[in-house]
Amino acid sequence: MPVDGIVMKSIRSELNRELEGAKLERIIMSDRHTIVLSFYNRGQKTQLLLGSNPSLPELQYGVNLKLKSLNPPPAFVLTLRKYLLGSRLIAVNSPPYERILDFSFEAMDDLGDLTEKRLIVEFMSRVGNIILVNRNGVIHTALRHVDHSVNRYRETLPAHPYVAPPPQNKLLPDEVDELSVADIFQQQKANDDLSKAVYKNIAGFSPALGRETAYRAGLNSERVFAGLSEAEQEKLRLALIDMCQEISGDHIFPALYYDDSVSNSERHLVDVHSIRLKHLPYFDSFATAMDAVSEYYVQIKTVKDFQTKKQALNSVLEEKIRKAERKRELHEEDRARGKEAELYKLYGELLLSNLHRIKDSRSNVIVSNYYDENKEIEIELDPQYSPADNANRYFDKYARNKRRLGQAEKLLSQDAAQLAYLESIKVNLNCASDFDDLLAIEDELSDEKPTRSQKEQDDSLRQEPGRPASKRRRSAQYKQTQKSKKQTDKGTQHALAPRRFFSSDNLNIVVGRNNKQNDRLTLRQARKDDLWFHIKDAPGAHVLIMAEGQEIPEQTILEAAGLAAWFAGTNRAGGAKTSVDYTETRHVWRPRGAKPGHVLYDNFRTVLVYPLDPANLKKVE
Repeated sequence: MPVDGIVMKSIRSELNRELEGAKLERIIMSDRHTIVLSFYNRGQKTQLLLGSNPSLPELQYGVNLKLKSLNPPPAFVLTLRKYLLGSRLIAVNSPPYERILDFSFEAMDDLGDLTEKRLIVEFMSRVGNIILVNRNGVIHTALRHVDHSVNRYRETLPAHPYVAPPPQNKLLPDEVDELSVADIFQQQKANDDLSKAVYKNIAGFSPALGRETAYRAGLNSERVFAGLSEAEQEKLRLALIDMCQEISGDHIFPALYYDDSVSNSERHLVDVHSIRLKHLPYFDSFATAMDAVSEYYVQIKTVKDFQTKKQALNSVLEEKIRKAERKRELHEEDRARGKEAELYKLYGELLLSNLHRIKDSRSNVIVSNYYDENKEIEIELDPQYSPADNANRYFDKYARNKRRLGQAEKLLSQDAAQLAYLESIKVNLNCASDFDDLLAIEDELSDEKPTRSQKEQDDSLRQEPGRPASKRRRSAQYKQTQKSKKQTDKGTQHALAPRRFFSSDNLNIVVGRNNKQNDRLTLRQARKDDLWFHIKDAPGAHVLIMAEGQEIPEQTILEAAGLAAWFAGTNRAGGAKTSVDYTETRHVWRPRGAKPGHVLYDNFRTVLVYPLDPANLKKVE
């Protein structure tokens, strides 16, 4: 968990300030690791999410977290409701600089007397837990029951006494002011770097604070502590004392830290902390530590859900590509066999011209090929058939393979179009930056294969064998089929708006999210004099400047071309410029029978541009 004991200290203070005396009105479980407590205090309703997922313990606080309850509710949450619903929060405590929150509630027992209940939330990866105990510290229930076979020191079972996690035997930040280097740094190993040397000795410190301490001392955090000189060790001690004084004095600076500036849409969240991390220059500050931590988990979950969805779509797409490539291989084999048609025709003609020389019951014959300077050629025969019948069999093979060749050529053309289409979807998927992009791609992929219900409807509309349909019945079937298809399309299509940006000249630039939207923007919605942009000779998004009859400045043209390069996924990391074609939409058309997004164009110009990160433009909400 990125939240360390220092951040938890700030969170505990803020929760006491916000929720002291609050009434607990509702308890739900949004998943099997997470509970959500709804409080009412000072005329305002707020929610507190407490998660103990072993891979990512979680904590969020807000007015409306918009989370659904598990149905039916698990036994754990039913027990919490029995003992805690309607109670008031007295205080939020925690052991010094530990990742534990201890909520004390004043509740009414079965006899109508006031009693105290404690909800203890341990935010530790892999071993975190949520435990309800009574005023004597006896466990009522726990999210995860732990018996002696798992942990002999801490059994977490109903009717057992609650045992706190063992102490870490580290120095508290309040204790290091007057200590020497030798007194502070005792628990590190010989090869530990400076970051480890700091957080292994100071309670509540995380690796991020270890790196920050080394940075403030002017030292590389990857250096081995044992290799420092006495002067460097003293610098590290003074920097550590300075940080501990910030912590003890509650000089908080809640912020989220990133690996790049706000102008980069591909930046990644690095850390969250309540202390200013000077070694991380890119940050967004917040009013409270709870706000920063809540936003951290919102972004982490959004990224995680986005990546999960993207990987699922990528798996579906890769499977479609594999099937299309397999079809192409089979059709290439058919084409190779079909090219033997002329040879079979030659064999048949040579056999017919030499019938008088060929005796029956022969497995082969050597004849002169009068098409090739009378060179001798060997022809295999089937002894069961006469020479004339063998010739006819070769003519039959010629006819079959000629048909196979023509069909294979046609199917290979379709395979190439399908693979190009799937490649364009892959480019769109790689360029996806938010859930709307993924939903648009999912919608397009769903159109590639009819749903099961649609297949069943189509099958039910087919006539029974041996019963020819009348014109009236065929017309009714056709109308019903079209109606069902329209209803299916209407129900599955996501009404997603395209990406919209304002250029520096305040003109509207529109970028399609998928091939279907590209078609709709270019061929239906754009004016004939709007400018259309596309990466040259490669799949990518359609980009349009919706000028509405205005003159388009050169800067807007360059920005639209840069977006076309960006949403084609080319050279995003820098390097050579990318060629982008642009023309008026009147010169763009879709060939008959072409896949969505595939267009042809003429009267175009080409411009060389670097990909333009859309974060540098104002986005139209």
